[in-house]
Amino acid sequence: MKNINNNIKGNLKIWDNVDTWLDDGEEWSEHFGDTDTLWNDHVYPKIKDYLKGKVLEIAPGRGRMTRKLLESNINLNIIDLSPTCIDRCKERYGDKIENYYVGSGSDLKDIKSNSIDFVFSFDSFVHMHEEVIDSYLKEIERVLELGGYCWIHHSCLAEGNDDNFQNIAGRSNMDLDKFKSIADRYRLKLIKQELIRWDAPGNPDWLHDGFTLVKKTIQKI
Repeated sequence: MKNINNNIKGNLKIWDNVDTWLDDGEEWSEHFGDTDTLWNDHVYPKIKDYLKGKVLEIAPGRGRMTRKLLESNINLNIIDLSPTCIDRCKERYGDKIENYYVGSGSDLKDIKSNSIDFVFSFDSFVHMHEEVIDSYLKEIERVLELGGYCWIHHSCLAEGNDDNFQNIAGRSNMDLDKFKSIADRYRLKLIKQELIRWDAPGNPDWLHDGFTLVKKTIQKI
């Protein structure tokens, strides 16, 4: 619980601070060109077959990817631990989003079980401690409809400091195998995993992130 609380407290301090954001997060897409290029070349092709129905975006920040998700014919819900981020998304998107939630940073308690067709998160799980990710995946299994999918962008920085804020780019200790093992714990079926080079200025050649796609195939009784 200490790891969860420390990680949530650290993330809230950073992302709830309006001075952290220069251009609603668009600045973090610059090493891909811009957000549209990032979406068109690296994100949308991987999720287009699953992006339908009732969608939950976890930790959207100030709505960089939310803007692109809304281009699809979906019922979008978003949850973030930062009240200022949720307020900014309300300013930007209004009633285009079905529901806005300010969450605890580790659960989805306000969202009904078996109600979501697709869960999406980009550029946020990379900063979450393993125990926070464990908590979220347990909740994701609960809120997904049977046959629903979840696509998560996460860190692949193993053997770093347990305090992710001490690691390069704030990356947490996570990798493809570790993420899969947590998903297996909650009976989420692995569909696909990929690596993406995080080619930002100053980042070493070995720094990659992961994309993991899982599916809910078993309904709890």
